[in-house]
Amino acid sequence: MNQQSTQLRFIGIVAVIVGIIFISIIGFKMKDIISEAVSTGTDGKTKVTIITSDVIVDQSWGSLAYKGKLKMEELFPVDVILYSEINTDKLIKDTIEEAVRNQSQVIIGHGREFSDAFTESAKKYSDIHFITLHGTSRYPNQSVYTFDQGEIEYFAALAAAKVTKTNKVGLIDSYEARIKNPEFETGLAYYKPEIKFYYRNVNSRDDGEKASKILQQLIDEGVDVVYSKGNSFNRDVIDLAKKSGIYVIGYLDDQSYMGKDHVITSVKNDVSQAYVVMMEDYFSKDGIPHGQVMLSAEHGVYSLAPFGPMLSDKDKQFIENEMNKFDKGEISFPSLK
Repeated sequence: MNQQSTQLRFIGIVAVIVGIIFISIIGFKMKDIISEAVSTGTDGKTKVTIITSDVIVDQSWGSLAYKGKLKMEELFPVDVILYSEINTDKLIKDTIEEAVRNQSQVIIGHGREFSDAFTESAKKYSDIHFITLHGTSRYPNQSVYTFDQGEIEYFAALAAAKVTKTNKVGLIDSYEARIKNPEFETGLAYYKPEIKFYYRNVNSRDDGEKASKILQQLIDEGVDVVYSKGNSFNRDVIDLAKKSGIYVIGYLDDQSYMGKDHVITSVKNDVSQAYVVMMEDYFSKDGIPHGQVMLSAEHGVYSLAPFGPMLSDKDKQFIENEMNKFDKGEISFPSLK
């Protein structure tokens, strides 16, 4: 009887020990599950934060961040929070801290102005990946996605050269960038050296009134084609172009809907597509590369919109052929310097 009792006690002790081990294992597993749920969200989605200094209105730089958010949420298992009008150092730092508290795994700055703050934060939060559109990076958990649409502007210039009758072509820029981005001017000089080029800048992406005044001055000087590189102010430019009977090359998206008989083409700048590439990299086997990631036309970030009716089929085919030659390395454009 004593022997049987001893055996029962032994079995009971073993059962208790096994139970404790089993409960401990479950506890550790639950801890891992809870930890993962906090960082990825209860629905298993990765948390991402986008920060822009601009407002989110039609044709604005900030609207491209919003389009990026929509594409990311449509194509990937992510929850995205977008903060707009974060335009001071304090607001940037406070927003980063809020994103950290919200367990964001990726924080994206919609512009180079976030580079310094992200460099500071990347050092502090090594488990979060910080990305800026353009700009600089220093740490392994920092990346810069950038692109140079200049190559496509050679052929926007070719389209302008085919349309102009006065051989006077203008470019209205948002901010001074003639030396930094010479491709449109270079293309004009290459394809039609007799063209006189006029360069002006508005010093704003949105000031339609000032852009219209600049365009009127160019029209008074005989310009009959203008490449307008604005955001919101392009609507005013195209409206005046229609009234004045001149032609425009649009910017950012296909702007032919504003005046199909006056918009030659548009330099499409689908910045939102850069966000798709970011998430493709994030969910890839190797993850987001650190340092600079250079996007090309193959990523769908920039392209020329379909040509308008002011170009003949022969002209359209010639431009397409020139673009193909350039892609094959059969054409090179000399520097203006």
